[in-house]
Amino acid sequence: MIGRSRELWKILEDRGLDALFITNPANQRYLEGFTGGDCFMLAAAKKNFLIADNRYIEMAQAECRSAEVVPHRAPNLPLHEVVARLAGDNGLRRIGFEKERLVWNLYDDIAKTIAGAGAELVPTSSVVEGIRAKKNSAEAESIETACGIADRALEGVLSIIKEGISELDLKIELDHRMRTGGAEDTAFDTMVLFGARPSQPHANSRRDSRLRAGDFILIDFGACLDGYKSDTTRTFVFGHADEEQKKAYNAVLRAQEASLEAISPGANGRDINGIALEIIRGEGFPAFEYGIGHGVGLEIHEEPFLRQNKDVFLEAGMVVTVEPGSYKPGWGGVRIEDTVLATPDGHKTLTRFPKGLMEL
Repeated sequence: MIGRSRELWKILEDRGLDALFITNPANQRYLEGFTGGDCFMLAAAKKNFLIADNRYIEMAQAECRSAEVVPHRAPNLPLHEVVARLAGDNGLRRIGFEKERLVWNLYDDIAKTIAGAGAELVPTSSVVEGIRAKKNSAEAESIETACGIADRALEGVLSIIKEGISELDLKIELDHRMRTGGAEDTAFDTMVLFGARPSQPHANSRRDSRLRAGDFILIDFGACLDGYKSDTTRTFVFGHADEEQKKAYNAVLRAQEASLEAISPGANGRDINGIALEIIRGEGFPAFEYGIGHGVGLEIHEEPFLRQNKDVFLEAGMVVTVEPGSYKPGWGGVRIEDTVLATPDGHKTLTRFPKGLMEL
């Protein structure tokens, strides 16, 4: 995986940067294979440094592909002094930092200290994330396998859905089935919502919310394997769906399938978003206001982000979600979501659980 660092070093050179100070754990894992947390990386031209405290030294030495592991925190030097020493020893003058990730107190300490070594911090955005956006075959395979684990877990958990079960109990069972089915973890905090609560796109599952006849059941979930994540949403009706529920579901399903078909290299996320909005609104239902999709990989939300107010062009190897929805407070909501790989000749849907309306 040294090629990943070489690609980063080339980007830094093109931007006139001598190094990048990396605080995002997903970026550290991508570049060096390090799975720990609370550590920092200084990716310098031709060499990486993983800066870790005593809790992670042995782990970092075992996992890092090529980085030199450098200790910080008592009894060693504090972080800002370690960065200043590495800058001075390696002739680093312009050091980029992840502006969305570096908290102010660390920035302030490091910026003041490295100034004494003749160096400065330069804000950057999505440098490593831009490289991560395109998956190689091994990454895509891990995501597809995670999708399969999630699919099977959902299929298995449908048998325990009964009147009176709580959102939280169903969530716990689904999470358990993903883990016993091969996942190393859940991809994110699983969401199970009943009744009118699916009108809240990102609500928390509750013990006191219990299933009743006629309720919507919205389940947003994913599995994690080798650090790579899947993301799926399915909406069901418990008992018999009424006419409004059926119409809303079919409108979202048509929107999801039409926008899914548009996934291919060169497609613009703005246009994909617009396809779904036009269909849902045309059927007279309120349409989602979030972006229709996002990248999936080492993070559940990563580049590229497909939005109605931004031009983002897909490339082969990108893995994204397609997740339109319709939400009405006090009534409920419908969302259908798949994880999709853009291929050279179109796309491949990695989540395969059926999408037709199921009345459980």
